[in-house]
Amino acid sequence: MKSKASIIRCDSYDPDRLFQAVKQSLELLGGINSFVKKGQSVLLKPNLLKEAKPDDAVTTHPEFIRAVIRLVKTQTENIFIGDSPGGTVKAQAVYEFCGIEKIAREEKVQLIQFNNIVKKDNLPFAKIIDEVDVLISLPKFKTHNLTMITGAVKNIFGLIPGLYKVYVHKMAPNFISFAKEIARIYSLARPDLSIVDAIVAMDGDGPSGGDPYDLGLVIASADAVSIDAILSKIIGLEPLSVPSTKAAAAMNLGQAQINNIDINGVSLEDILVRDFNLPNISVLFKMPNFLARSLLRFIPLMMGIDRGKCTQCQICKNICPQGAIRNVRGRLKIDFRKCILCLCCSEMCPSNAIYLRFLTRRKKRGK
Repeated sequence: MKSKASIIRCDSYDPDRLFQAVKQSLELLGGINSFVKKGQSVLLKPNLLKEAKPDDAVTTHPEFIRAVIRLVKTQTENIFIGDSPGGTVKAQAVYEFCGIEKIAREEKVQLIQFNNIVKKDNLPFAKIIDEVDVLISLPKFKTHNLTMITGAVKNIFGLIPGLYKVYVHKMAPNFISFAKEIARIYSLARPDLSIVDAIVAMDGDGPSGGDPYDLGLVIASADAVSIDAILSKIIGLEPLSVPSTKAAAAMNLGQAQINNIDINGVSLEDILVRDFNLPNISVLFKMPNFLARSLLRFIPLMMGIDRGKCTQCQICKNICPQGAIRNVRGRLKIDFRKCILCLCCSEMCPSNAIYLRFLTRRKKRGK
């Protein structure tokens, strides 16, 4: 069965231009009234990973959120904005730093924190998703060292509050099992609509340590799997090479075959890019599993700490699900025997001091 998506060009976060782009993207899908009825309550769920400036491309841009608010307001005033940042970072601090609090105040919508939970298939979710009529996901398009890209499917992971996300990483300690958990989480809280901020994306070693990339697109669909398939195709990836897309498609949660997606607006062939840098680890995703496992026996992956950037803030130590980071005589050190490469430390480091690397040199044993 075909799904439907829209792609609109927009190369600026200028409020008026952005509003028109978001409006047009939804008009191609039947209009905002196809998703939000008069007077309904709506939760807008952006990607607010951590405290980061809008221009860093780590979080959904505040003006993108404003554009969606103004469009939803044509149907209802009952609008909430909420997300749960990673680790121990407080949502209120992220709202303030990222400019979301200012937008909410100016647009007179309510910011919420995910303090109350509801269990779904033994997983804790923000209870608000059972209290609103409509869930609209507003992902930021970025690369991701554990799932290749993070787009519409993975954005739902943020509905798992705070440190519970660390628990999911611990229960799914490799990229295949983690992708399956992401798909399961998505299946339990599927949004009614996803609108992706791909105006300035992130390439390189995302989701927080990469580089801003001017992509200039707004992409929307009720099918998050289709959105991620489109995003993959734009940057030169086969959709099913992305673990989370493959896992979601295997569960029949959406359409991952480009030929089965009715794309409206800009032609996909007109927006393909060739210079989008993938994460360094992406070479492993392109190999057969047996080959990747064989390679890692001889050239293992390790987390590294850039001592010049590290500020000893201890965030990585506090959120590590394995307790693999210790403070040894005033220096943070990683116990590689405990590390499961969940990348929580790298994602949440405010100074981007922790990175994923291939260990190409081993220490010699003493005599």
